[in-house]
Amino acid sequence: LLSATGTVDVSYTINAPAIGGAGSAIDVRNRLAAVSKAALNTAVTNEVAAASSASYTTNILSINQFIITGGSPQAPGLGGAVLGAYNGIWKGPSAEGASGFKGKEIGIIAAVTVVVAFILAAVAAYKHEMVEGAVEKSFEATGALIARRPILVMTITLTLSCAISSGMVMQKAESDPAKLWVPKGSVSLDHSQYTKDYWSSGTAPTLMVVSPKEGGANILTAQNLQSLLRVYNEILAIKVDGSKLVEDSKGIADYTDRYGGIWTFDGRDGTRGKCAKWGPVCAVQNVLAIFDYNSTLITDETGIKDRIAKWDNATIQTMVPGLGIYKSFEIEDVLGGVKKDGSGHVVGAEAFFWIMQHQQDEQEVEINGDRAIADPVVMEWEADAVCILGIMKEHPTKKDTDCPQPSSDLEYSGLFTRSFSDEFGQAIRGDVAGIGAAYAVIVVYLFLNLGKRDSVHSMVAMSFGCLACVGLSYVGGMGLGSLFGVKNNPLNNNIPFLILGLGVDDAFVLVAELTRHAAQDKGASVEKLIAATAKTGGASVLVTSLTDALAFLVGASTALPALSAFCIYAGISVILCFLFQIFLFLPLLAINLRRTRANRFDLLCCFRSSVKHEINDPQGCCCCIWFPRANPPDGLLPKAFEWVGNKTVRTMPGKVGTLVFWLGMFAVGIAGTANIEKNFKLEWFFPSGSYTKKFIDLNDQYFSEGTAFRFYTNDVDLFAQQAEMNEFTSYIDQISVIKQSSLQNWWPNFRSMPTVSPAGTTHADFYRELWAWFGTSAFKDSIMWKDGRCNSKDAAVSATCDPTQGVAHTQISATLRRLGDGPTRFKTVNQMRLDINKIFKDDSGMRAFPFASNFLYWEEMGVIDTELARNLIVAAGIVFIIICILIPRPRIACIVSLCICMSIVELVGFMHWWGVTVNGITTIYLLICLGLSVDYSV
Repeated sequence: LLSATGTVDVSYTINAPAIGGAGSAIDVRNRLAAVSKAALNTAVTNEVAAASSASYTTNILSINQFIITGGSPQAPGLGGAVLGAYNGIWKGPSAEGASGFKGKEIGIIAAVTVVVAFILAAVAAYKHEMVEGAVEKSFEATGALIARRPILVMTITLTLSCAISSGMVMQKAESDPAKLWVPKGSVSLDHSQYTKDYWSSGTAPTLMVVSPKEGGANILTAQNLQSLLRVYNEILAIKVDGSKLVEDSKGIADYTDRYGGIWTFDGRDGTRGKCAKWGPVCAVQNVLAIFDYNSTLITDETGIKDRIAKWDNATIQTMVPGLGIYKSFEIEDVLGGVKKDGSGHVVGAEAFFWIMQHQQDEQEVEINGDRAIADPVVMEWEADAVCILGIMKEHPTKKDTDCPQPSSDLEYSGLFTRSFSDEFGQAIRGDVAGIGAAYAVIVVYLFLNLGKRDSVHSMVAMSFGCLACVGLSYVGGMGLGSLFGVKNNPLNNNIPFLILGLGVDDAFVLVAELTRHAAQDKGASVEKLIAATAKTGGASVLVTSLTDALAFLVGASTALPALSAFCIYAGISVILCFLFQIFLFLPLLAINLRRTRANRFDLLCCFRSSVKHEINDPQGCCCCIWFPRANPPDGLLPKAFEWVGNKTVRTMPGKVGTLVFWLGMFAVGIAGTANIEKNFKLEWFFPSGSYTKKFIDLNDQYFSEGTAFRFYTNDVDLFAQQAEMNEFTSYIDQISVIKQSSLQNWWPNFRSMPTVSPAGTTHADFYRELWAWFGTSAFKDSIMWKDGRCNSKDAAVSATCDPTQGVAHTQISATLRRLGDGPTRFKTVNQMRLDINKIFKDDSGMRAFPFASNFLYWEEMGVIDTELARNLIVAAGIVFIIICILIPRPRIACIVSLCICMSIVELVGFMHWWGVTVNGITTIYLLICLGLSVDYSV
């Protein structure tokens, strides 16, 4: 069993006298640990050997749980209590912790949507002639009016466009991630607000992995340790001029008190210190601590191994015998790929892990011309740090400043507060060229194919008109959305591409209808042709635009704020795109038609052609001096598609093959849809080859360091709920996904856990005792008293406070192990919340809870699958209703609706086969695809 799993849970009884002497709970636990490792190694080895013919060697590395029963004069205060009252409650992320797919709710929504859709569809089918006639007559009358007064219609349209576009002046961007990506009503929003209100100056870690440039080499040498110490000292020497940062953000607020002055990490030389504190010292975790950050103690190989062995043998959170240094971490926390000799002593390693905790005071500030929620001091300090470490070739904030590479055999990678903006921003800037190329392809296609290869009928000017409609639609949509009070967010960058595709498509529809009507009735007047174009083309554009817009507006009901805002802006922009096509592009078509009737050149409309140009007989365009006329055969694409259609639709083998192929595609899509998974991780945004991606890989390989977070208690009466605090601490100690060496828990250091106060102790006595301990403890940043004077760092002020009023808030710091996927992360945190609520018998979720800012990004995994299904079902139902009303012929409406449903099912299914998961990003594109599938099918 030991050989197969590497770890096994055992229990063993040790008599209290074996530990010897009395003392505080922490002393007792330390002595228990020392005795237990030796005793358990011997006892378990003997017991396993007695039960099996095989020979086993047991090596108990750590003691994870004490269950203490009975009384002992040697350990006063422990008698009769049981540490581990919640033994076994932590079972890892479970179904209880997951906000699973709400199948029943979705089923009800689907049933109601289907019933309503079919009722309205039946009504529309019953009165289809009246509905169809009313729609066509309305567009015909509108087209006739536009043809008679095109300039007036355009003037009114542009005036109204300017009015709604003026809203962009009032536009505000949402820069707080919590208000973008966290589902509405999530308890983590309340947790986030709580930490801002009461713990405004939180902490955040700078994480680094140091590895040899030659992979696999032993990093644990005197040369490498000395090199690491030199870099460490350079990092500590970084100075940040806060006055410049204050000046940069003066347009937002005066941050002189917050950020002014000169800053260093540890506050040396009279500067302001940015490091978080573990008691009186800066919170740093580095292998150099074993050598007291002293180069003279880093000697030869023997000396290094000796100090590491003494550190390894000591109990955590005690003074290391022979070194005189407080042990704040285990060897495995700072050394990766550890190699040991036959005696279990460390002889080598492949990587160092380095953590520097800093105080994080985030506000809305201006950094490099952009507004963001950040701590500018930390951002600037880290910019210098990544340069010193040689992580980036150029300084992130100082232009034309190269970063020297450290002169050693070590290389550094890390995860910094600024990593997301550095790496993701660089990736986005690299993609700009690709996005620009995509826009260019659409625009070139528009110019080449909207008209004919003819100097009169080329419609290049109309292509510019189409692009104007697209631009006005986007600007108007953003302006109108701002007038409605909806904040802008990064997802809206997708809208121009969407509107460009829809606008170009609508323009092709209208031009194609005009061309068809002009060919059928060559003698028709301009008014009659534009009216006919509006009657047939306008109705078609209406169906696609209305269904697209409603699909997005339905999506605005989602619980994800960023997605909701995107859907509102997209829905408004699609509606405006339709209106501009009718009231701007159609008047331009009328004017253009008059120009072609006068045989005037496109673009050069002041000049007439000496040769008559017919629309069905293109005569080529003037291109350049070497190729004076370009007149490729017209209709290549129509001929190609006609050939494909003849083969697949008009022949029996083609019909059978088409049905078999698409039914097969549909079956594959259904299979994939049934197995689609939800997942999202922020690290997906880091491009391959980036320093952060390298850090993540090395961290996964060696350390499994996860998210640093805190447990908070909010207005808990510690005196009345001592038993709950004991159970709370016992529970935290058992959570397998927490790195136990990272726990900084003040409660067991104050009370001999798990005792309660002696009989007769009053509320005032308890808090006086806590105040007396607090005065000399290393956990002053972990407790916030109700009497504000008790929290003052001024001894004269705090001496006048009344601690008997009680404690308002406390915090316990910890770090999660690296968790694999998004659902596991969400379920882990949610399970902790549920368990802690049970311990404190709290339904609000605000008495005690875990929180870190990263948890905000994990909330999406609790609702995204349900949100996507709900939005797609409701949107599909509304699309079906609109199709049935505007195409009131049941057979055609059903075929169109079936094509749309098959398209979405197949797309979701192939997402699974491609390894794409359901998350907020893919949800956006699925809604866009729903709109496009409507467009193509209709």
